[in-house]
Amino acid sequence: MPMPLGPWMRVAITVAGVASLCLAGPAIAREAEKGARKGKQPARSYGQYLVEQTRTLHPELIGLDLHATPPNAPHPVVIASLDRDRVGRESDLSLVEVVKTSKPAVAVDTETGQRIEVNVPLYDQSGNTIGAMQAVYVYAKGEDEAQFLSRAEALGGEMQRQIPTAARLVQLVRPTEGLDIGGTQSLPTTKEVVSGKALTENEQEGYAEAVKNVAGVAPANSKGSPNDSIYIRGIKLNLFSNYRLNGGVPVAGVITMPNEDKSRLETLKGANALQFGVASPAGIINMITKRAGENDVTSFSGAVSNFGQFGGTFDVGRRYGDEGQLGLRLNGSATRLENGVYGLGGDGEFASAGLDYRADRLTLQGDFEYYRKHVPEQAGISLLDPVNGKVPITPVPDPRSLLSGPWAIYTPETTNAQVRADYLVADNFKVVAELGRSYSDRSRFTTRIGGYDIDTGAGGAVRVSTVTQNYRNSFGMLEMQSALSTWVLGHELTFGGSVTDRRAETPLNRKEFILPQTQNIYDPIALAPPVFKGAPTSLPLQISRDGGVYAYDTISFHPQAPKLLLGIRYTEDYENNGKAYDPVSCIKCGPNTSWIALPSFGALWDAIPGVTLFGSYMEGLEAGGTAPANAYNANEILPAQVSTQKEVGIRTSYFRGVHASVSLFEIDKANAVTDPNPNPYCGGNPMCYVNSGQINYRGLEATMNAELTRLFTLDIAWQWLRAIQNSPDPKFNGLAPENTPRSIGNVRLGFRVPWVSGLTLNGGASGVTSRYVNFQQQGSIPGYVLYSAGASWVVSNHALNLRRLTFLLSVDNLTNLRYWNSVQTGTYGIGMDRTIKATVKMDY
Repeated sequence: MPMPLGPWMRVAITVAGVASLCLAGPAIAREAEKGARKGKQPARSYGQYLVEQTRTLHPELIGLDLHATPPNAPHPVVIASLDRDRVGRESDLSLVEVVKTSKPAVAVDTETGQRIEVNVPLYDQSGNTIGAMQAVYVYAKGEDEAQFLSRAEALGGEMQRQIPTAARLVQLVRPTEGLDIGGTQSLPTTKEVVSGKALTENEQEGYAEAVKNVAGVAPANSKGSPNDSIYIRGIKLNLFSNYRLNGGVPVAGVITMPNEDKSRLETLKGANALQFGVASPAGIINMITKRAGENDVTSFSGAVSNFGQFGGTFDVGRRYGDEGQLGLRLNGSATRLENGVYGLGGDGEFASAGLDYRADRLTLQGDFEYYRKHVPEQAGISLLDPVNGKVPITPVPDPRSLLSGPWAIYTPETTNAQVRADYLVADNFKVVAELGRSYSDRSRFTTRIGGYDIDTGAGGAVRVSTVTQNYRNSFGMLEMQSALSTWVLGHELTFGGSVTDRRAETPLNRKEFILPQTQNIYDPIALAPPVFKGAPTSLPLQISRDGGVYAYDTISFHPQAPKLLLGIRYTEDYENNGKAYDPVSCIKCGPNTSWIALPSFGALWDAIPGVTLFGSYMEGLEAGGTAPANAYNANEILPAQVSTQKEVGIRTSYFRGVHASVSLFEIDKANAVTDPNPNPYCGGNPMCYVNSGQINYRGLEATMNAELTRLFTLDIAWQWLRAIQNSPDPKFNGLAPENTPRSIGNVRLGFRVPWVSGLTLNGGASGVTSRYVNFQQQGSIPGYVLYSAGASWVVSNHALNLRRLTFLLSVDNLTNLRYWNSVQTGTYGIGMDRTIKATVKMDY
């Protein structure tokens, strides 16, 4: 909703910001002065930080200890406690038993009868038992002991979400080291994290394989594509704005983004987008890079698939300096690529470096990544023309047959660089600054086959286009985080400003050329390379820039009362598609600037121990879609549009060993379609990619992670979705969008084999319902269910000086099903045959 406000508004915003700093300055200075009088603030372990932070959120606790076995220690000890004198003491036998059996224990103090101690297992984010937690509460005779057990288990669930590994608990942290002051971790939103084994299994495969079991995630491209793309909540993520590196620079997604240097992948939905400016309401994939820990890291791994793909990776982390102030993490990989299609072999390389420097009140972080691929691309199979208003659905051909040729080379490469500084002005006030840039280039051939005989597959017309594109995303952010109180209210306040500049150049653009050969999609032949005629064209530089200020405040009244979120982002959006304005043929062309206010609010309530209710409403600015290769305005990027999202939900860890969430959401966003009829946006030409009204999405999303017994784990994710176009064009109005399933879900069962130490077996199934092939509901591809199985075996080998040796085996599409993976922009995406992958990882 553009606001007709002139330059005076920029002045007003600047004056307000300066005034805020002036008002806050004396208080900040007094806090800093107090800290200086107290002397140098001692470093503390991450576990100690968690304990002390938890106590502020749960004042009912009168004691809290974390027990774990530190690296190179023989027995569990107290690694963190509200009573610091207890740190370092050996754990008593009752707590050791909890660690061994993963069974909780409850005991009332026999001397006073007024304290109750609850010992529960302590888990990391991957679900591994890493120790025990002891929570102590005030107790009155006759109270139900089960309620205290429920509280402690819920508390353990909160801890688990913040513990990446056991080693992290004993590592030192400085006051600024990534610890959130402004309350971003307590937003009323949906957030799912993929880490640990899931990332290791999908090294050299990319992010899409790692997040495929997250609720609401659906594929957008053919299986094994060199440039993965996904849908979340029925909406395709924008490849140039929805993938963030450490919450900062948006990575230009011209290539499958690697996992080798990532500690975790966060799928952020809902009000999280308030922090990111232009983004899709569906979600953000936030890629968190690895850092050097207190313990040296030296790891090597190798992977091979049944299609002949093989590759290796390395991971090295070291800290330098008397107090380990400087950290360095290096990662790299090289892979011989084989995605299952005969004749599509290629190569891919990746290298990264992560640096960090820790001072008492200052932390500096820097990241550099480079990755590339050199691999041919498979041809896409186009939809056949409608017959009596219905598109005939093509039978699935052999996914391993090459339909294009070795000449269809795809050569994407990406370079990302980012730096960040965190400075703790006072114990409750932090300033964060961040700068980053992502460069991506690609040259590709897009091959599509249409007009074939649906029964024999013969006579397919082969259309080839080629393009060279350069993308540059720049990002800058300055943010202040503060925790303060006003009377009876507590505030976790964040105020900041950011600017993102996205530029796209297309110096070479050849539109579709029809080869003299035809192709049989069921029995293909080797196609000769295209011989283009005439000089190539180019597209003008396209610029999309958003800059603005934002503020949000998480307000707390009482530990048992709801927390409220109030936020707003005020953005200046600049769009320039490089075309000249014409009042008749191109009314939306030329530069355009608008100011947009984007509010957000929500609530978060811990109704009872282990049960949290949340709700939110947000408005966001969504980056425009990119016109597909078969559109008249191919490769053009549409202007950004405002989207809205409402969400209510519940999260629970009330039942022992079970973490579950259910949420209802509604999203309204711009509806970008390829109009088959003449359209004024493209000068009256058909096949124009243009916004046509909005799409309304309403859905129900649920996840559950359960440790059923010591031996069995169960993971379930499911989504139901109804999507309807609200368009001024009667061809689309009231119909469902393409490639949007009504339901999607997966289930996985894990079994820890008790008679073989370190061995875990797993099996699962994932399913998708039917999806319409276009925005006019002229046909649908059938749904499918895929079955998978795998094994993980972790051992140590002292003879080889190996701290840990991991063997991973995974099998996807066990039944070798032939299926359409997706359908979008008039082209089928094909699934792949049974895929077997084995990985060996050595940690020294």
